Amino acid sequence: MNNKTFNILSLFSGGGFLDIGFINNGFQVMEAVEIQPFFIKAYNEGLRSYFQNSNNYYVRKNLVTHNDITKPTDASCPLEQARLQKSYKQVSGIIGGPPCQDYSAGGKNGGIEGERGRLIHSYFTIISKIKPDFLFFENVEGLYKTKKHRVSFDAFVKSIEQEGYFVWHDLLNVLEYGHPQDRPRIALVAFKKAIISTLEKAGYVLEFDNTILKFNHSDKLIFRWPKPLFENPKGLNWPKKWRFGNDVKEFTQNINKRLFIDNVIGDLTDNHPNQCEHFIPKSDRFTQIEEGDTNRKSFKRLHRFRYSPTVAYGNNEVHLHPTKPRRLTVREGLRLQTVPDEYVLPADIPLTHKFKLISNGVPTAKAELIAKEIRRTLINYYKVNNGII
Repeated sequence: MNNKTFNILSLFSGGGFLDIGFINNGFQVMEAVEIQPFFIKAYNEGLRSYFQNSNNYYVRKNLVTHNDITKPTDASCPLEQARLQKSYKQVSGIIGGPPCQDYSAGGKNGGIEGERGRLIHSYFTIISKIKPDFLFFENVEGLYKTKKHRVSFDAFVKSIEQEGYFVWHDLLNVLEYGHPQDRPRIALVAFKKAIISTLEKAGYVLEFDNTILKFNHSDKLIFRWPKPLFENPKGLNWPKKWRFGNDVKEFTQNINKRLFIDNVIGDLTDNHPNQCEHFIPKSDRFTQIEEGDTNRKSFKRLHRFRYSPTVAYGNNEVHLHPTKPRRLTVREGLRLQTVPDEYVLPADIPLTHKFKLISNGVPTAKAELIAKEIRRTLINYYKVNNGII
């Protein structure tokens, strides 16, 4: 089954961080839908670079290929929705998440009535028209945890169920999976009820308890979440604020080095692509803020031996390098978002757009873990349908 691939449609694709996670698990992106020209340029050139240089099995074997975004597409436009319906009736899945500013605690908080918040309706409309075998939806935790937004989310889930799907959803944090960023986000996966029914008849178990789905990991479960590596990473023994410019070289009290920022960006040199790209420091605060002082609204200095707060480089939120008097570089931001170094952003995209792109993205490593579990369900269904098991 290694060579089996599945065709998908990507909505609100941004720079394609989510798409790479699915590509790496044998999902062929037939079309990526994005409206922002700079994001489209980043998607096209970043993915081209990734396909040229990646050692991923599906990429190297040409089992999946890259398709450029040829024009900006408004997912809320009825004519475009009709075009997508006509073009992708047989697509296996739809992935993506609408822009999140209207549900984010640090954003506009406009909710379902906000300009961006309404795009959740567009996502659902396309789902209801195409009716793929599965869908994956990702968004900020505010849509899940804020009372007024949760009403909209619950209605969204109910609408998907009424279209003939079983739905799983939970808050998943990339930090729990061994990557040094605190980024809790909604993950929602749905499969057609007909697929689930077939698997149940073959002896697979339908379960919705998220604790079981994350930690039991029985092969008999129809769907399960990726298994976390850390159950309470924030509760580990983290260092406090340190004087900027100190000569400490390591922190031995915490053995969980894979959650250290230094473990992710410490080896970067000017020879790495996008590493020399950062805003020029113009404030005395670049040398005054302590290492690990991340509780302020802006000018947060990361700590080498801690994890990063949520990657969010817009709305005047500035993240500083732990030991250097400057902001993070583009490559450092990409590393924190677990984007492979083979993905390179072109020099002629303005820095503001690059950092916005990074902030909006789905961590590739988390996307890859979820894609792997979705693939497992689809492969089991394929085997049952074809009498292989």
